[in-house]
Amino acid sequence: MEAQSLIDLSSATDIANRRPILIAHRGGVITPSSPECSLSAIRIAGQTGYDMVELDVRMSKDGVPIVFHDRTLENACGQSESISDLAAAELLTIRYLKGGDHIVTFETALQECRKQNLGIMLDLKAGRDNAQFLTTLDQLILKTGYENATITISGTESTRLHLKHVRFTPTKAEIQQLREKQDTNLQDRFWFGLPQQLPNSDIHLFKKSGALIFPAINTFRYPKSNHIELAKKDIRRLLDNGVNGFQLDSIYHKLIKPSTP
Repeated sequence: MEAQSLIDLSSATDIANRRPILIAHRGGVITPSSPECSLSAIRIAGQTGYDMVELDVRMSKDGVPIVFHDRTLENACGQSESISDLAAAELLTIRYLKGGDHIVTFETALQECRKQNLGIMLDLKAGRDNAQFLTTLDQLILKTGYENATITISGTESTRLHLKHVRFTPTKAEIQQLREKQDTNLQDRFWFGLPQQLPNSDIHLFKKSGALIFPAINTFRYPKSNHIELAKKDIRRLLDNGVNGFQLDSIYHKLIKPSTP
């Protein structure tokens, strides 16, 4: 597969050319040997043709941003501690139970994403109101050239104040203005949520405002018995009405790009 460049969220042309934009949920493509939020999962996402990857970020005991989903290490690594219980140096020695990956810092994950030309969807599992932590994240985003390739679903007042080089979801006030048919410019925003939360009428409103639209297509949102059929139906409706792409679990990748291995 021919390597693509890093996504430019400020470029309408790049957004249109990539549609549908695919964001790998859970930190990449998850397999028995590539646990969520691992470097292996990120690499596979890059090799499979994703445009972006979701990174779940927590804060170590000494304030270092760590890429890890769960609050504790138990399920992924077989240890009882939480990420916040241990210093970064200790965390980086810990391996996942599946595969050979170690836990990594946000900076290391960003560097790997840069190699794979993957944009970032940032999900802050901790530190959302810690100004110093948020400033550190923002500086890393700028340092690695991600100022036009990062969005976050963590929209607290503090994140909106201190993360100066990312795109946020609309505020409640902005959505209210939009639905009241006021002239609302959301070109620096993106919509994120479940398909059932996004009627076709809202898609057209968000498109008119300039906001990007990324519904979530995740396995745990559907009944196990017919999740493929339901996901396929949601994807078709949403694409027909003009969404820009999806955050999705890799099991649904071929429903959107069947020619991609």
